[in-house]
Amino acid sequence: MVKKGIRFVDIKEKLNHKTDSKKSIKTNKNIVLKTVTKTKDVFGHNLKLWKILENKIEKILEFYQFMRIETPMVEYAELVLGGILKHESDNKKQLFFVEKSGEKSIILRPELISGMIRSYFENKMQNLNQPVKFYSLGQVFVDKPDNVFNQFYQLSLESIGDPSPIIEVEMMYAIRKLLEDFTINNILFEINNIGCEHCRDIYAKEIKKYFKEKKTKLCSKCKKALKENVWEIFDCHEEKCKALRSGLVNFEEFWCNDCREHFSTIIEYLEFLKIPYEINNKLRGNNQFENKFVFKIYYMDADKKKSIGMGFRHDDLLKTISSSGRSGVGIVLDVNTLFKTIRDQKNIKEEKDFSVFLIQIGDTAKRKAFEIVEDLRKENILVKTNLSKDSLRDQIAVCEKEKVNCILVIGQEEVMRGEVIIRDFQSGLQESVSFAKLIPNLVKRRNQIN
Repeated sequence: MVKKGIRFVDIKEKLNHKTDSKKSIKTNKNIVLKTVTKTKDVFGHNLKLWKILENKIEKILEFYQFMRIETPMVEYAELVLGGILKHESDNKKQLFFVEKSGEKSIILRPELISGMIRSYFENKMQNLNQPVKFYSLGQVFVDKPDNVFNQFYQLSLESIGDPSPIIEVEMMYAIRKLLEDFTINNILFEINNIGCEHCRDIYAKEIKKYFKEKKTKLCSKCKKALKENVWEIFDCHEEKCKALRSGLVNFEEFWCNDCREHFSTIIEYLEFLKIPYEINNKLRGNNQFENKFVFKIYYMDADKKKSIGMGFRHDDLLKTISSSGRSGVGIVLDVNTLFKTIRDQKNIKEEKDFSVFLIQIGDTAKRKAFEIVEDLRKENILVKTNLSKDSLRDQIAVCEKEKVNCILVIGQEEVMRGEVIIRDFQSGLQESVSFAKLIPNLVKRRNQIN
């Protein structure tokens, strides 16, 4: 009995239970299933470029002793929203929650660093040589208006277990070399010292004290910030608020010795290594757990300065997870931007593929084809074939749609003689070679095109 092909039913009608169970469900051949909104498929040339990009990132970062880690695409929401994305908790509509009966709240990861930190403690990496340096390259999920896709790639680097300022320098140096290897040379780091929790608490009190007599002149948003988060006052662009802020003592005056020395050491190394940087006093951390040092990574595209990533020390975040107290530095890089830049500049050059198409005629040749295909696989020669087709005409029709360098033809007579016909796809020239000389012949042809 011949099995019937699978057909799509009217999905909408079935889900709404509007059909009569006693009646047969009519099929709708016009239904076109599409990707979820703001997602996309990656295949063909783009997938080849992506694999090359991925391999190059792995090679460079492993040279600088960053091991790769793969974390699950789902995490418990409390891990993500209680830490690195704490401020995002107020806008949960941008995040993708997974409903699962009997489980804690689960979320599709909107970033990679939370999972990396969780893995460090869960897998007892504190017992390894410190610091532990690792990176993750993978998909994250956020629904933001300024993102083209809800599903996009991030590259995150993390170093845990050492409070030394040299850690930030090492990571900035590695990122710079990574970008330069993709011929993105005009890189700039904007840096700032945001102090430790102690420094910030003292300065926050100074801010409240300064505005105590002036808060009636502030805008409504700044008045609210004075009560909830004084640092948001510095984000206000109202002229009257900017004028009032000008009389405020600089935060630098409230740095403790440790924060001051940490920042100055980083600057000394950046200058020694000739890493371009600018101090941006307006640059602040994204959440309350970042401390001491933050930076953003830019590159010049024509005359425009474009952001490609950011970094931060977040010792306070790790201390909320482990009472033993750990130090950590993280970097987040926008891989989509990196990939687009590379693709547009054609900085990634694919090696020319070498492939052959094997045509077999007759049962004897079909059986021999299995041996030949396996021999070619061992020599890493890509061979395409269609063993389900028997006629020469049908196989040639398939072959014409494939981009191959050579056509191999074997029939019963060729098998008896121990030979195979090699036909050059472009020139049409052909020759017969023995099975023993087939591999050397094809290897020579492959070397000639690369």
